[in-house]
Amino acid sequence: MAGHYRTFKPDRFREKIRFVFEMAAPPQDERRLTFHFHEIVTYTGIADGDEVPFDPTVPVTRVERPPITVPCDVTFQSAAEEQTAFGSVIPDRVKVLLLDEDFELVKDAAFVVVNGDRYNLYYEPPAFGLFDVGLHELVFQAEQER
Repeated sequence: MAGHYRTFKPDRFREKIRFVFEMAAPPQDERRLTFHFHEIVTYTGIADGDEVPFDPTVPVTRVERPPITVPCDVTFQSAAEEQTAFGSVIPDRVKVLLLDEDFELVKDAAFVVVNGDRYNLYYEPPAFGLFDVGLHELVFQAEQER
């Protein structure tokens, strides 16, 4: 946490920030940013790099976590305007700002989908905060340009 201040009300702050995030979100649900997760694979014994057990009789369980949407700020970073002989070498990115409580729900997301485009997790800069409220940023990179 960033620190304490006696008149700062963290719950009220979170409520107001979530309101701003919702205000800025697209009105159509299908255009909102959605967090997606890797499936969870469980098995016993030794497996290869693709998580396929060497023993074909070993049962494999795959559980897919459903995608979720949480209040967040979304900022697009377009690829560099300069073109090279190979095309644009910097893919588009999406920066996502989350409150600490919402970050806990999506911190293990593998990728996001926004406006029908997929962006893979690129990195997570150091967290910062405002008194008792933590803020997290996740940066996702376009999987492919359309």
